[in-house]
Amino acid sequence: MAKLNVVTEHFPPAQHLDENEQLVGYIADKVQMVLDSSTLDYVVSVHGWSTAFNMALRDPQTCIFSMARSAPREKQFIWIAELAQLNTYLYALNSKSIVINSLEQAKQYRIAVLKDNYSHHFLLSQGFEEGVNIMLMNSFDHIFKIVQSRQSSIDIVVLPEQRVKFEQSKRQVVDKLAPILRLEIKQPALYFACNKALDKPTQTKLINAFSMYQ
Repeated sequence: MAKLNVVTEHFPPAQHLDENEQLVGYIADKVQMVLDSSTLDYVVSVHGWSTAFNMALRDPQTCIFSMARSAPREKQFIWIAELAQLNTYLYALNSKSIVINSLEQAKQYRIAVLKDNYSHHFLLSQGFEEGVNIMLMNSFDHIFKIVQSRQSSIDIVVLPEQRVKFEQSKRQVVDKLAPILRLEIKQPALYFACNKALDKPTQTKLINAFSMYQ
């Protein structure tokens, strides 16, 4: 049985690299505990979200976490186990004094969103356009850097509430942000998912291992 390649992104507090370059976080800890109990030979690596997503989509022996189980992705992956729920908001820079009551009103602004994230695909489905009113970012870290140093280039950012609270506990950058609109849809849960071609014995071991920790 080939080694299982597990990919993820830097997404605190769920999963992130600490000062010793060790993967930690409340989801990362659970996933690694489950993988250890499965007896599978595996390796975990951290990438930008778009890279991790495309590796899992392309490589048969690859799994990914934490990924939103959205409708467009449903048939693209094998969904092994639910990991957590997530709430996502549009956050405006305080300096812009933006007030909106609907997603439609947000189309007049420049919105930074994580490339290939659930929110990116959702905004496209609602008529937003790349390069017009949505600007694609390679990581949440990049979004926070834009907020801190290049405020003139964007008006709104799309971020998970959990990530903003984590940043708030670490530094003052989120003082520049104010939640202005929750994505009022049933947001999909975060999952551990695998490539559609993953071999059946590995699938079974993963499902059994995760079922012990649900």
